[in-house]
Amino acid sequence: MPATPLPTDGVVGKLTSEQERKLKEFWTEFFKLIDESPTEGSGAKSAAMQEASDKPGKDIPKDDAAKERMKAEQEMRDAKLAFIEYGSVRFMDAYWRLIAMDDPDGIMLRFLRARKWSPSAGVAMLAACVKWRMGSDVEKIFEKGEEGMKEAEGFIKQMEIGKTYTQGTDYFGRPVVYIHVAKHRTFDQSPKALEDFVLFQMESIRCLFAPPVDKINMVFDMTGFGIRNVNWRCILFIVKCLEAYYPESLNVMLIHNAPWVFQGIWKVLAPMLDPVVRNKIQMTKSTEDLVQHIPKAHLVRELGGTSEWKWQYPPIVPGENAPQQDREGRQKAQAARNALIEEYVEVTRKWIKTDDPAVTKKRRMIVDKMRAQYHELDPFIRGRGAYHRNGNGLVVWNYPSSSDEKSEGEWEVRGYETCRESCLLRAKVTEEELKAGV
Repeated sequence: MPATPLPTDGVVGKLTSEQERKLKEFWTEFFKLIDESPTEGSGAKSAAMQEASDKPGKDIPKDDAAKERMKAEQEMRDAKLAFIEYGSVRFMDAYWRLIAMDDPDGIMLRFLRARKWSPSAGVAMLAACVKWRMGSDVEKIFEKGEEGMKEAEGFIKQMEIGKTYTQGTDYFGRPVVYIHVAKHRTFDQSPKALEDFVLFQMESIRCLFAPPVDKINMVFDMTGFGIRNVNWRCILFIVKCLEAYYPESLNVMLIHNAPWVFQGIWKVLAPMLDPVVRNKIQMTKSTEDLVQHIPKAHLVRELGGTSEWKWQYPPIVPGENAPQQDREGRQKAQAARNALIEEYVEVTRKWIKTDDPAVTKKRRMIVDKMRAQYHELDPFIRGRGAYHRNGNGLVVWNYPSSSDEKSEGEWEVRGYETCRESCLLRAKVTEEELKAGV
């Protein structure tokens, strides 16, 4: 099956009138949830709710419709728990950390598409995700970076051996994430260190999205796979992340060169998967299968490609997280972001009630300012990682272009649209147009 083209609707800048109406409904539901919730959480959890919340993935029904119902019920419970336990102030702090460098509409649309354009179901899914981020170690890992995680059992070793890395894109510019399953050994790291590693990779790969690209391709290279490499908990955790916490982030998952023993595993695993994720999984056996999705010049040589690139872990630079100790700088950057957030929320509340193009334009201007300002805030709140050391603000792909518009051997540079300078320039032009009444 050939690579899937980029979407022509349902994403920022490409919404039908009906889709924009649904997005406005989503924001309306979201603001209503926030406005009607207590500002401070009690920390209390109802026993029944907590028991249900503590069993994600347990007793998963095989029927897809039943899975959908169970998932919706769980998300609604988690959404309620989020405000009982944390309150709306902490919830919104965590929400804006989830947004990070992204356009808020882009994140909202992910959850809206994941719930088939149902605003209420999408908001419940989003709230459950934010609750998960607050209750798990996502925010701690986010802040620590690799330097802060270097003492965690097996964490850096997983980076060094190249168990997983991102390199190259498909024919439409979506990053390719490789996972070499044979490099995984169950006892090389604790289950907690493995999950932390997965979360760190998920958060790091987000930095590599350059609009209109907002999905990845995953290649599970199962060459040399054996029973020693099986880790059910990790597999289910990755799938849970893709379907519930990073929805609409997967374009295709290619399970490559799976041995016969995997057929039995797949029969057990497949019914447990979310049907949307399951339909994005394809089995590949040859290089010819892979190049249906990934240009041969971008495919690593060990899988039959012609790319000479090899993973080499860029070591931690001592003190690379030093900006986090600059309290005054952090407070100043956070205050600037908070002011933009307040302005964005105010104009969004107006936008959901009007079709005035000036309001829409102002909202887009504030998004550009927020994205530009996040580059200033990021070093204070996010620990550095391998992808930061390879560049910041732009994604520079170290391989020949896949585009027919570029000459052979010309390298790709992605991310101009959302780099700090471009966002600031666009915001300035829009602000001048608004003043002139254009």
